[in-house]
Amino acid sequence: MNDDVTRARLPSLGIRRLHLAAAPRPLLARRDLPFEASAEVIDVPDVMRYVAVARSTLRGPLVLEIEGPGDPLASPETVLRILSLAREHHPDVLTGLVIDGPLLGEYTDELESFDLGYLVLRMDAASQRTAERVVDGAVYRGARLERNEAAALYLEEGRRALELARRHGFPLAVRTTLIPTVNSREIEAIAEIAVQGAAERMDIVPHVPHPQAPLAWAGAPTDDEMDEARATAVRVFAKAPRRGARAHITNWLSPERFEPVDLDELDAVDVLRTLPDPVADDEFAPVLPRREAQMVAVASRDGVLVDATLAKAPFLRIYAVGQDKIRCLGVRHLEEGIRRRNDGIGDARTFLRAVLGCRAVVTTDFSHRAVTLLKAVGIRAVPIGGRVEDVLDRVARGTIRYAN
Repeated sequence: MNDDVTRARLPSLGIRRLHLAAAPRPLLARRDLPFEASAEVIDVPDVMRYVAVARSTLRGPLVLEIEGPGDPLASPETVLRILSLAREHHPDVLTGLVIDGPLLGEYTDELESFDLGYLVLRMDAASQRTAERVVDGAVYRGARLERNEAAALYLEEGRRALELARRHGFPLAVRTTLIPTVNSREIEAIAEIAVQGAAERMDIVPHVPHPQAPLAWAGAPTDDEMDEARATAVRVFAKAPRRGARAHITNWLSPERFEPVDLDELDAVDVLRTLPDPVADDEFAPVLPRREAQMVAVASRDGVLVDATLAKAPFLRIYAVGQDKIRCLGVRHLEEGIRRRNDGIGDARTFLRAVLGCRAVVTTDFSHRAVTLLKAVGIRAVPIGGRVEDVLDRVARGTIRYAN
């Protein structure tokens, strides 16, 4: 089908894009835009406040896109929690992440579980030499990488991210920053990599010189340079075979369709208008907080003691904790396999089904990934041992600490 005809059939309604910086940790240090640790980012409550106000005051499709200054997947506790809350409270809001690539493989299960709408992969080089001119270093899995190592990681993991997105069915676009005399000769090669990796679209944006950046000397591309680069990408993608309905999804999300949401306008809205009226409560507070009725998953072999780590527990006992009674509802078996024995989670979807409906999971120990996943979906990870009944009482009263 002719591209002009396809565009003509697209709806004329614009898409409101709520573009938020909620990823404070760095992954790749770039030479065109240095990472600023002091750059302003917003936390989870602020993100959800903006989404709630935007959804209640704006009409039409709404997209929540999280970018930086860091890579969103370098701040998984924050970003996964946002995705989980958005899915729970605003399922009609489409979510997207702008990523560098190296961490995608570690969180594909979680992103799939939280119904991530789309990914944008930053890809600004096709060769080691150009990558070294764009990337200055990296902080990857606790290690600091020099420029040549970071450039190799950037290229290798970028291609791997394309394959992972294709395998897991994430609609994906590649975003390239055109930096004159640095990567202008590699636009065609980058486009070919994107096509081979099943990216459905390639967006080319101009380099904006940062006064303190090493690549500030490169300047901004001219209109002619931008037109030539975009024409090159269109030519490469025109030769690629159509991939069915996914192409329509990403065309629907093209940058030309986006209408930015002004955060100042959202700040001017009284957020209390979006909340239900409070219920008056004149009772005096008791010496101990009341139990909050909830379901809790416990790693206990005999039902008497909390006596197993999450990684070694073959099953979890599910308890209904009420104001006066504690009742065991049965057991839910956990996935068996080497992967789960390493982190207690294994397949994220299978694990989440096992703790579905629970407000807390109690074991003697949790892996970092388990804490991150549970925190993202609003389930407390409580690392403690002891008598099951006593532990459940403290959990329900909120007088026990849980893992951060």
